[in-house]
Amino acid sequence: GIRDAQESRGLGDVYKRQVRYIESLSIQGWRLGNARFEALLEQIGSPHLQYPCVHITGTNGKGSTTAMMSAILRAAGYRVGAYTSPHVFDIRERIVIDGEPISREAFTEGVAYLRPHIERLADTEYGQTTEFEIKTALAFWAFAQAQVDIAVLEVGVGGRMDATNVITPEASIIVSIGLDHQDRLGPTHRDIAYEKAGIIKPGRPVVSGAAHPDAIEMIARVADSQGAPLYRVIRTEPDGEPPADGFVYTPLPSPTDSAVRVRRGDWELALQPALIGDYQRHNAACAAATATLLRTRGYAIPDTAIEQGIREARLPGRLQVVAESPRVVLDGAHNPDAAAALACALPRLFKYQRLILVLGMLTPHEPADTLRHLLPLADIAVFTPIDNPRTHTAETLLQSAQAWIASKPTRAPRTLLVAAHPQDAFQRALSLAEPDDLVLITGSFYLVGAWNT
Repeated sequence: GIRDAQESRGLGDVYKRQVRYIESLSIQGWRLGNARFEALLEQIGSPHLQYPCVHITGTNGKGSTTAMMSAILRAAGYRVGAYTSPHVFDIRERIVIDGEPISREAFTEGVAYLRPHIERLADTEYGQTTEFEIKTALAFWAFAQAQVDIAVLEVGVGGRMDATNVITPEASIIVSIGLDHQDRLGPTHRDIAYEKAGIIKPGRPVVSGAAHPDAIEMIARVADSQGAPLYRVIRTEPDGEPPADGFVYTPLPSPTDSAVRVRRGDWELALQPALIGDYQRHNAACAAATATLLRTRGYAIPDTAIEQGIREARLPGRLQVVAESPRVVLDGAHNPDAAAALACALPRLFKYQRLILVLGMLTPHEPADTLRHLLPLADIAVFTPIDNPRTHTAETLLQSAQAWIASKPTRAPRTLLVAAHPQDAFQRALSLAEPDDLVLITGSFYLVGAWNT
């Protein structure tokens, strides 16, 4: 027993050192372009070519869609790897094999294997591997070691120049197009759609949930140039007709506000996601549509597996209830589109006396764009910095809120507070909350992740 405890403690120490090593690479920033990453993958035997993949991008919803897609494939009997980002509570959430995060042992072994290759590459013209590249390489390696039947990969940023875009997927999904990461992807819906459509590969089907006309046009143009069959996913009223080239979905009543019916031609399916919120209808429709298209590529995915996977998919930090009386809800709404969807969902899903908002955000996201959706709902707002070099200060968030209030005084929260760090903010919010109030922690997945620390 003592030896087991010592070994466990020893593994824990090594694991922590490996996590610190990965985090130390954050100084490299986020460099788009894959020549270096492809060189690294070649050095380690090209693990990403050892299994088929589904590739998923989108401004919002790609994490939930990845969780649903992988759950559908598991329900159909496949051994599935899933790669998502960012993590919320534990870095191992990013690499999931058959529904379970990669073990500490496998994580530690993988980083130890990759590190000498990374250090060798750093001495060449390619230079130092980035933090996101090593996480992606670790996922590719882990999936090959586990001999998965198929992997579902979520893009980090954009698509065309993302580290995940070294695969030729069985199918691609572009869940949504909104204005986010404009500093990297371009200022308009058209620019961002072009970057995200970079995951479309020749002859492979692509599902698109994009709604903006410029984004729709750009994705269609890229799909056409690649000879890739394009299927749109569109929300419609119950009597609406599906487009010739795609799927429609209609809301169904449900306590989670996420039940949906998806149709294409004579095929239709009613789905009840475990994930809550109206926007999960769109994500579920994208995943279900893709599952039916995978059948044309030889995958045995019955409708019952689609129903089961959508019903069982879980993901932390998406309208996640972590406490009651007062109710505490975590949601990583980190851009204006996500904040708008969250603001719409809260009063529909929860009954509460007052809403106490705890908000922390990272640059380059502009606070005013997010605050205008959330402040009208809040009675009290507590602003906090996040333990991240890109954090907005609490004072910056406060000033942005005050500026918004000056222009909309009738819809303003009565109390604005600042806290020195997340734990202070959480404690302040809970101390102010009555049993019937709702405490919402949002603005960044990094703030949401601090709830457990």
